[in-house]
Amino acid sequence: MRRPEVSRHRLDLLPLLDVFMVVLFVFATIQEQRLDDSTRDAEALEQRVQQAEARLAAEQARQHDQARDRAELHVADEAERRKQASAAAEAAREAQRLRIELDRLRLAVAEHQQQTREGLERLGLPDDTLERIEVLTRVLDKYSVIEVEIIGRWSEDGIVVHDCCFRSDPLADRWSSCGIVPQRFEERGRWLDEGADGLGDALRRTKGGNAMTVVRQDDAAAHRIASRLVEQLRERFSDQHFYVEEQAVLHDHCAG
Repeated sequence: MRRPEVSRHRLDLLPLLDVFMVVLFVFATIQEQRLDDSTRDAEALEQRVQQAEARLAAEQARQHDQARDRAELHVADEAERRKQASAAAEAAREAQRLRIELDRLRLAVAEHQQQTREGLERLGLPDDTLERIEVLTRVLDKYSVIEVEIIGRWSEDGIVVHDCCFRSDPLADRWSSCGIVPQRFEERGRWLDEGADGLGDALRRTKGGNAMTVVRQDDAAAHRIASRLVEQLRERFSDQHFYVEEQAVLHDHCAG
């Protein structure tokens, strides 16, 4: 017996293909848009990363510079500390040397004073003579005292010649010659202007302007020649003090 034929319907895939293509296009569009968004996000993120890396590099460079500056400052401070320590050590050594020198000078002064006392005792001088000498020494440290002596003598021509000598330290034994004091006023003025054979320089070497000059003459010298000399000296050294002394006989320091 023959089976009846069953009718078969064929499925049309063309409309489905169109739908599938549309779906694929839409999906591709969405994926492309997502890719663009992802790309933009990635670029923005990369830019932020670069900015962060730049800030990190700048901060690291700043910290490196600070560390270097601190290191250099430490080295400079250490060098300054060494310099100060060296200066302090040198000052300490100098102070120690000066203390030793001072002690040595004090010992020498004490020995000199003892020797002076013993000498004064042998000479039979009063005990306070040394104290007076010490006081005079302190005065002479601040005040210049110059002694000038004029000794008269007769020359072979029968003319009075005035030998001149001076010393700048009353405690010293050494006298210096200042030649011959001219008797005439004009000649004496030229003699002073030319330096008076060293006397002018001695009168200029004062201790801060504090100076006193004593001019002595003996009886053999011309009358008041010491006073006339002092008058001319006062004109040239107006800031100094001058005194005149006349003695019958002077020790002839000018001859020695």
